[in-house]
Amino acid sequence: MQPKKRSLLFLVFSATIFTLGALLPGELRESISQLLHLGNVDAYAHVFFGAVIALSFGWLGAPALMVLMAIISLGAVIEVVQIWIPGRSATWNDMAGNVAGALIGLLILSLGRRLVKRGHNG
Repeated sequence: MQPKKRSLLFLVFSATIFTLGALLPGELRESISQLLHLGNVDAYAHVFFGAVIALSFGWLGAPALMVLMAIISLGAVIEVVQIWIPGRSATWNDMAGNVAGALIGLLILSLGRRLVKRGHNG
């Protein structure tokens, strides 16, 4: 499989897992968290998935601003939808975690590209 195709599949998979996890009702989410011994991973999950999605999307060649706006938009839609999901609520902290993760992902991508470029230039 071609690297770009793999990256696209990884992006779709990551965004889907993030979205599905964010849309679970509160009780089911808590049950899964306890079953997997995850504790309170909510804040970390937003940062982690924001970074992973940013890395994947950026690796496909999307401009940084587009990546950031896509993650902000996805996060905003999820937060609004959570208003109607039992046991869930919309929070600014989740949005901040998404943005922080996106910025971390873009930073890692930029540093990685510089290292690869430096390695090719000797």
